[in-house]
Amino acid sequence: MGAEESETLTRIHAEAFANYWNPSDFNDFFAVASTFALLAEIDNAPAGMVVLRVLGEQADIMTIATRPNFRRRGLARELMNQAIQMAREIDADAMFLDVEDGNIAALQLYKSLGFANLSRRKLYYRQKDGRYTDALVMTRKLA
Repeated sequence: MGAEESETLTRIHAEAFANYWNPSDFNDFFAVASTFALLAEIDNAPAGMVVLRVLGEQADIMTIATRPNFRRRGLARELMNQAIQMAREIDADAMFLDVEDGNIAALQLYKSLGFANLSRRKLYYRQKDGRYTDALVMTRKLA
């Protein structure tokens, strides 16, 4: 899927994050030919998504989100596994992502999928209350 689904991706993102991306943001991502989105549906309803970009040998998870009422069902794990497989098929040999420091569920998921901490981005994510939190940059080999 791509830009034609920007409204759906925005709805999922808005339910998952305080500072969500709008359709224009998603359209900007899809203007780069190597950007892809995978949508998960449960009972014909959009339940989660992942957006990834593969440039050369590097794949980046741009965002991953699961709607709150569909969490704790393994959906994020399945989306990540599909993104990893897609990146491998496009010949990427490493994948990177950012995650909010303190997002325990996401950190546990990524570590269980073989991601390791690479660096920290200070005061990267803005919260609803206006304060900022750090992001951890994580990576894993795909080969």
